[in-house]
Amino acid sequence: MSSLPSVSNIQVDKETVSGKCFGRSQRYPYAHVYEYSKLFLLFFSYVLHRQLGLMDISRQVSIMAVDPGVVKTNSLQEVPPCLSNLAFIVVRLFCLLQSPVVRVSSILDAALAPPETSGVYFFGGRGRTVSSSMLSYNAKLAKELWNTLSDLFLESQLVFKESFSSVSNCVS
Repeated sequence: MSSLPSVSNIQVDKETVSGKCFGRSQRYPYAHVYEYSKLFLLFFSYVLHRQLGLMDISRQVSIMAVDPGVVKTNSLQEVPPCLSNLAFIVVRLFCLLQSPVVRVSSILDAALAPPETSGVYFFGGRGRTVSSSMLSYNAKLAKELWNTLSDLFLESQLVFKESFSSVSNCVS
């Protein structure tokens, strides 16, 4: 996530959260969608962890963020093949590229961690936890994301209720 924009450039609104803003005239929108989605997942995880702590149920529910590390996937499909191949060669040279089977261990570490481990960021397997980027701890942006997601959830509930009512009226 080192390529993320500065705090002042990040928009936490419905257009960004839904991904609609990334499709407009950007050369590689999926790269932006990927980096923002990872940042937003961290924001959400940290806020949810704090919210559960306030409700005093943090001993019953654990919230963890997990990053398996660099895994060769099709996430660079929109980047010219010469660039994506070069990227994988570089990470392989630094011994950072692992198979998906090896990298799944970070997910298992988080799933099997004791409840008091809540609120941490598992990275790369072997039970390793790390601090995420400084940006991911920005409480203001995290709160904006929480509020935006709450609004989107409420809107989707209303749409569902209206659709369900329409279908019920047609069936009656």
